[in-house]
Amino acid sequence: MKIKNITILLIAILIASCHSNNCSNEKSVQFTDSNGKELKLDKVPQRIISCSPAITEVMFALHEEKKLVGRTSYCYYPPEVESIPAIGGLIDPSLEVMIKLKPDLVMASTHFKKETANRIEQLGMPFAWLLSQESVSGAGDLIMNVGTLIGEKEKADSLWKAIQADMKHTVELIPADQPKPQVYYVVGFGKGGDFTAGGDTFISEMINLAGGINIAQDVNGWNYNLETLMQKDPDIILIEPGMLEAFCQHEHYKELKAVKNNRVYAVDQHMVQLNGPRVNQSLRVFAEIFYPQVQF
Repeated sequence: MKIKNITILLIAILIASCHSNNCSNEKSVQFTDSNGKELKLDKVPQRIISCSPAITEVMFALHEEKKLVGRTSYCYYPPEVESIPAIGGLIDPSLEVMIKLKPDLVMASTHFKKETANRIEQLGMPFAWLLSQESVSGAGDLIMNVGTLIGEKEKADSLWKAIQADMKHTVELIPADQPKPQVYYVVGFGKGGDFTAGGDTFISEMINLAGGINIAQDVNGWNYNLETLMQKDPDIILIEPGMLEAFCQHEHYKELKAVKNNRVYAVDQHMVQLNGPRVNQSLRVFAEIFYPQVQF
């Protein structure tokens, strides 16, 4: 009788374990990607190639990195990503390497070539295009889409809710009774032209959520005008570390108020410019710069 009860208990545990893991590798997947293409997989993918740093970060944030068999050489975060085989750049991955990795799903986002995507499908590798959106909510869409594709929709939903809660906490700490700083985000500068995050970008939305005012709010896209920058003369400038010294020493930009007041701040472009699972961290970094007197 005891043996029978133990057997029943073991079966119950196995069933519960299967349900807790959603028996994910047994389920089929149906998904419509950003190009409106219907993707049908007989089972949840277990060997995935990420052609996007943001998608790679989502896989790690969901603790599903074990399913990654390939990633681009531009996937820098987290550091553990170095242990995953690289397939090449964002726009020129090696199809030969990808074939050898035998993926049952390839995911890509912005900057990926359409002809490369077509070739991947011709070679028999299932492909999903997850184009990023220029809004903070786009990070949530990416997380949910990846979660759906890898059979971890509930886990993705929990992750996005936690990120949203953290962002809400940061926003609530921003003082409403203090003047908002005028902010300029540097994407590029110098002879090649001035580039920033215009009003239709998610970075602009982040600046505003963090209690700043993006001086490029009235333009779309990434192009900006040097004369307008000098005229608006922002309180704060955000820039990647490798550009900071050259920017501050440039004959034009050194005349800006933010440079003279030592309010040019280096921010991690790999975090800030990826609309993914670290948007809450980016928001906190911005808020800490804008309001250093507040403990976020």
